[in-house]
Amino acid sequence: MDADTNYAFPVSSVFTTEELQQHFWKCLYTSAEQEMLHYWVILPKSVKPTELAPVAFPETGLTNVGRYFTTDESPYLEVWAAYERCEWEMNASDWLFKKLALTGEKILHKRLVGKASENGIFADVLTIKTHSSGDEVISRFTVQKDYNRDSGGGNYFLLKASCTSRDYASLANDMYFTVVNWDLLHRSNLALAELLTSVNLGGESAFKIPLSWHAKTIAKNRIVVDHTIDGINYGVINIYFYSASECHSAEEAFDKSTARFHQHDDSVTLAANELEDFPNDINVELGAINTCTGEIYSEKDKMRAFYQSYIFNYSGVWCYVELVGQHRTNKSYSFEANKRCVEIILSTLKFK
Repeated sequence: MDADTNYAFPVSSVFTTEELQQHFWKCLYTSAEQEMLHYWVILPKSVKPTELAPVAFPETGLTNVGRYFTTDESPYLEVWAAYERCEWEMNASDWLFKKLALTGEKILHKRLVGKASENGIFADVLTIKTHSSGDEVISRFTVQKDYNRDSGGGNYFLLKASCTSRDYASLANDMYFTVVNWDLLHRSNLALAELLTSVNLGGESAFKIPLSWHAKTIAKNRIVVDHTIDGINYGVINIYFYSASECHSAEEAFDKSTARFHQHDDSVTLAANELEDFPNDINVELGAINTCTGEIYSEKDKMRAFYQSYIFNYSGVWCYVELVGQHRTNKSYSFEANKRCVEIILSTLKFK
């Protein structure tokens, strides 16, 4: 790839109403037996259906539900729709980024939309990949998410529009318009992979977690939220609360909460970075948030786990929220599910 090449990333349509009518058509995909996989997509008139029966690709976990490509002499454009059923709630953007890493796509541009307090974060991404043939291919992806009414969990969808790098300048606007103009024909009433349940903190104070997670109070000021499925733990979120008389700063909240890692009786230790500001676009009511990341190591179990904490003062109470779980890998979605659960907790936390 030429490092000096600047690939445009349009985020608005350049077409007039007349041009849209002349240049595009609306395709309805109804070939899959399951109605929840049916969708519509706006395609350039030169792009026609070529593969409509669902085709599974086990190496990526994706199932193709529609492939379309250019059938005339105009620059070649290929559009591909695919989905994967995942049992746990996560951001559709994080699901997509895992797929891009798995398939070797290099991200050139991206924009994130959505809210953690609603259906999570979604992504619009431009990538480049050099294929074995030597061709450089530019692709633009967008994602959607819907509850799977048949099997539970969520259907995570992507739409991908691709062309060679040499044709991208002439197709960039077509690709943008296609990947932002598609939707499911039979969307459920739940745009999440799981229902959410409330955890009561007393009175009207509460927060929410996905249904597959479990919360319990283990001390006056400590709640543990764990993701244990069939006896296997995939992630733990510890939440500590300190009154103004007990704690006076984020650093003090961190020290109090992590003191247990320095007692070495159980050979579990924490190595963490310094506290830093966390961009709080999750819940403005929480005010300024400090965070740090690191790793927890268990000598007994020879196990290393990802660690991240969030510390803030909410209504005069210092809150320490700590995630411990698997590192990010291409083999599971535990990291993404853990991250999403923390975001749901932070975005729904209310003190009254």
